[in-house]
Amino acid sequence: MLIRGIAVLVGLWLSAGSAYAICPYPTPKACSAFFQSDVVFVGKVLSRQYSDKGASIRFNVKISRILRGSIGSNADVYTDNDSARLLWDIGKEYVVFAHLENERLVSSDDCGPLSDSARVAETIRQIEKLWGETSAWIEGEIRSAQPSGPGIGNMTVRINGKDKTYETKADSRGLFRLRVPPGHYEVIVDPKLRTSDYNRYNLHDINLVPGQCAQLLLVPG
Repeated sequence: MLIRGIAVLVGLWLSAGSAYAICPYPTPKACSAFFQSDVVFVGKVLSRQYSDKGASIRFNVKISRILRGSIGSNADVYTDNDSARLLWDIGKEYVVFAHLENERLVSSDDCGPLSDSARVAETIRQIEKLWGETSAWIEGEIRSAQPSGPGIGNMTVRINGKDKTYETKADSRGLFRLRVPPGHYEVIVDPKLRTSDYNRYNLHDINLVPGQCAQLLLVPG
């Protein structure tokens, strides 16, 4: 998966409605991907064909359950024919995380468990747990190189909210995680750090709803 990410460093994991053409990092969790998608549903792939003169692939999907948004019983899902294209098999069922782009439903491979047909039930359970949550999370990794260099430990992360400031230190692996109330936040880190090219969150403008997590990757820059 690392080779795929290095090979095509274009189009990044940005925000809801944005496409990406590399493996996003950190690997998206349900608590992130669900809220960054316009539509989330469970569906079986009925057909697959190239579209737009081979620039994209169109999957026709029969929908069995809608988890977010509004959609009918059948849909076409498009994926760019690049290194992050969906690797769906005809006849298999998937949890689909899609956004609207030029009146199309568009999705990409997250290079992780959310795109795995064998883990559909597990992904649905993770999504269902989000609906009962009242808190949100800001978490991330501080690494010496992107996307997955050695972690940088013991660095302070400060998170400013409307009424309170939260602070933690990354562990020895460079990992940190804070539970926060839903709302708007600014993440303050060492000025020598920046958000990775694989993960371009605006650290000064993070908005979270109940159940949502912001997954950050910070590197020297």
